[in-house]
Formats: sequence, C-alpha cells, structure tokens
Amino acid sequence: MKRIGIIGLLLALVGMLGLQSCDDEREISYGKLPSLARAFIETYFPDQSVSYAERDKDDGRREYSVVLSNGTEIDFDQNGDWESVDCKFSVLPEGIVPQSIAEDMAIRYPDAKAYKIERQLGGYELSIGQGRELVYAADGTFIREQFD
Repeated sequence: MKRIGIIGLLLALVGMLGLQSCDDEREISYGKLPSLARAFIETYFPDQSVSYAERDKDDGRREYSVVLSNGTEIDFDQNGDWESVDCKFSVLPEGIVPQSIAEDMAIRYPDAKAYKIERQLGGYELSIGQGRELVYAADGTFIREQFD
C-alpha cells in the first residue's frame, strides 16, 4: 500500500512540474513589447489599440503575440521583428508587403489584396482570400500559388 501511495505522490509531483514548465505564456502590457514591435504597430496601425499582448517562451526564445482592437493578430520574434500579420477583416496596410512582392502581385494578380502575410524560412506566404495563398522567395521571386 505504501508503494502505491509513494508512486501516486511522485506522479503528482511530476505532473505539477510538467504543468509549471508549460506555463511559459504570460499576458503583458503594451509597454513590455520590444521597441521594434511597438514601432511597427504605431506605424502601420496608428488608429488601433492593443487589446491583448502575450509573451511566450519557446525553446528558450521569447516570442510575442498581439491582438489589436480591430481583430488583427500580429506575431513578433524576440527582437520585435514581425513574423506574421493577419488582418482578419481588412487588407494589410501598405508597406508591410515587401515592395518587390507588391509589384509582382499587381501584375500577376491585379485584383488581389493580401489579408495575411507570414515570414517563412526563405520567404513569404501571403493569403489573398478565397483560400488562395501566394508563396514568394525572400528576394521577392514568385514561387507558386496554392489553395488552402
């Protein structure tokens, strides 16, 4: 009987330690965001306020997630550089999409508007609505169109 009690206690302790290590997400104030992230928000979303900001530690790196008052979600890396911008109810503000990509989109997809952009290893992925996504290399070279 003692053995079962000790095993149960050990399992409970291990479970509590596991939960504690998963608790790496923390709500933070706007002022706790990296200065680059604050500058990005103030530049491209000057009329919006931050509804929610969170700091997450993943693999020893800090990442930040922000939700603006208009529903836009932005993810930043530990330095405050944006990783993704998702304007749920509007198009991306001009200037977020790199100029070479914006120019190519204007020729290749003249009626398309980007609602979401993600930086990925080696390039960018843009959502242009109706389940269509465009993939570009970091230098702005078009790679492919794909569907969700």
